[in-house]
Amino acid sequence: MTKTAALLAGLLALCAPALPAQETVSFKMFPPAAPPRLADVFKVKVEASYPAKYRLALDTSSFDGQDFGLAGLSASKAAEAGGARTRDFELSVQAFTIGVSTFPELSWKLTGAGAPAEARSPSFTLEIKPAFKTKQGEGIRDIYPPYRYVPWLLLLAAALLLAAALRAGLRFWSRRKAEAAALAWRDGRPPYARAGDRLKAVASSGLLAAGRIKEYYIGLTSVLRLYLSEEFGIDADTMTTSDLARELKRTGAPLDSTVQAREFLQRADLVKFARLKPEEAGRDAQRLADILAAFNAAAEKARAQTPPPPGGKP
Repeated sequence: MTKTAALLAGLLALCAPALPAQETVSFKMFPPAAPPRLADVFKVKVEASYPAKYRLALDTSSFDGQDFGLAGLSASKAAEAGGARTRDFELSVQAFTIGVSTFPELSWKLTGAGAPAEARSPSFTLEIKPAFKTKQGEGIRDIYPPYRYVPWLLLLAAALLLAAALRAGLRFWSRRKAEAAALAWRDGRPPYARAGDRLKAVASSGLLAAGRIKEYYIGLTSVLRLYLSEEFGIDADTMTTSDLARELKRTGAPLDSTVQAREFLQRADLVKFARLKPEEAGRDAQRLADILAAFNAAAEKARAQTPPPPGGKP
């Protein structure tokens, strides 16, 4: 890749249902000017042109199973002229492998005029540098020779300390789990009300102000996972983010709400496992509150549409 940003333009036909021949969707892809490094967040700009009667949104599942992960997404206000709209998107992306990789084709959803349609932006190759720079002429280093001395007493002491710590930790978490179960048994409020209190406790905990971002996001995702378990019977606490994202369909919530929940969980994973520092971490508590409200509205709607049992109260 040259130092100047490569310009990739894709003029793609929409998937079913097909549009009239004069209606097209086109994308211009602007990769980063310099090769990014492994796990660094870099920007990919996308300039999209599409018929004015549609709304365009990225399908974030395009990154599932790829060598790249989506860390953030922003979009400019759409401009309209001559029956077409143009809109700029900026994707914050991380690479998970080094060398020359193929940035995947991305799926874009078009809604707002009849049946929904789909378009794909083009892929392009991108060189990913190692996370650490190597010295000029540095080759493979020899391994260290065998170390014959084994400090058995130190190893034994460390094993005993580890066993004691594990035992104390198990007792602590067992007690906390029993206390939480007893509290949930006594608390007869709906799951949404309990989730709201838990979210307020995490937001006011001071973890974010203290720079403990990982613990802060663990608290936020625990609120969401526990609510999904209590409200919808989803075993969210034992699922990976990918598995849980597929289960969100069971909630009956609108598509945009399930997409927001999936993006929130993926962003939290990057914080917990890739040490990402989100630029707007303080707003994620409000985003989670909006997600919980959407899921609660779906649950209330489902309960209202469920007929009461024979002889039971409506």
